[in-house]
Amino acid sequence: MEIVQENKKYSFYPKISALIDLPAQQRGIHMSRTSETIEEVINEVIFKPTPTIELVGDRIVRKLLERHPYTSKAEVKLEGKIVVQVRENNTRNIQKTYNISSFVKANRKGTGEIDYTYFIGASAVGMTVCPCAKEMSQEYAAEIIKTRKDINVSKEDLEKLINILPFSSHNQRSIGTITVQIKDLSNHKIDVLDIIDVIEESMSGRIQSVLKRPEEAELVRSAHLKPLFSEDVIREMAKNFIFRDFPNLEDNFEIKFTIESLESIHLHNVYAELQSTIGALKEKLKVKN
Repeated sequence: MEIVQENKKYSFYPKISALIDLPAQQRGIHMSRTSETIEEVINEVIFKPTPTIELVGDRIVRKLLERHPYTSKAEVKLEGKIVVQVRENNTRNIQKTYNISSFVKANRKGTGEIDYTYFIGASAVGMTVCPCAKEMSQEYAAEIIKTRKDINVSKEDLEKLINILPFSSHNQRSIGTITVQIKDLSNHKIDVLDIIDVIEESMSGRIQSVLKRPEEAELVRSAHLKPLFSEDVIREMAKNFIFRDFPNLEDNFEIKFTIESLESIHLHNVYAELQSTIGALKEKLKVKN
C-alpha cells in the first residue's frame, strides 16, 4: 500500500493482525467477516492512498466492530517495512527500508460508546561504540607514552591528546525502537520518519548504505568520539524525542523505548528498555508544557 503525504510518499508492506473479543455465550466469531474486512480496506487504500498507517488500522477496526456487533473489544496491528527515498551526505538519493508498526485498540462500552487508543512505532539501525573498551584503550595508550623515553609530553597535554583522539573500541549495529501512544488521529499526528530520525541521531553514528573511503573514516572517527552504552542510547532517545516537541501529545500518553545491541565481541546481545509517560519524561527533563 502507498502512504501519501503533502511532500512525501512511501510504500508500506504490512503484516496485518486482527483480534475480536468473544462473548462467553457465543461459540465462535464470524471468521469470514474479519478477512473480508481487511481485504476491503486494503483494496480501498490501493485505489485511494492514505496519509498515515494509523488511518488504515482505524478503518479496519471500525468496520470490524460494525460486522461483529456482539464483540466489546477489537484490536488491529499493522507491522512491516516501509521503503523511502532518503538523501545521504547531501550527495545522493537512495532507497532505504525501515520497520514500522501501528496498533489500535477499540473498547465498546455498555452505553454503546466506543473508546479508541492508538500506538505508532518505528525501528532503525545505528552504530554504537563501547565506552568501556575505549577507556581501556586510552589508559593503555597513556601508559605506553609515559614509559617511552623518546617522547616528552606534559601530563596536561597528554590528557588533551587522550580526549581528542578517536581511540579504538568495539562497535556494533544496534536496533532502536520507539512506540508512542496517540489518541486523536486528527490532532496527534506523528510522522514515523521523524521517529526514525530521533532513533538514528541517538546512536554513536548513523549507518549508511554506501560508504566511500573518506566517509567510512569520518563515520568511524565521529562514532568513537561519541561512545554510548545501550542504556545511554535509551536515555538519548527519550531526551531527543521530548525535545523534538511533537505536537499535542498529552502527559498521560504512554511511550516505550527499546534497543538491542548486536554485540561484536560477545556471544550474547544486549537489550535495554524504558517505559514511561510523556509527562513523566518531561518532569525528569524539567521540560515545561
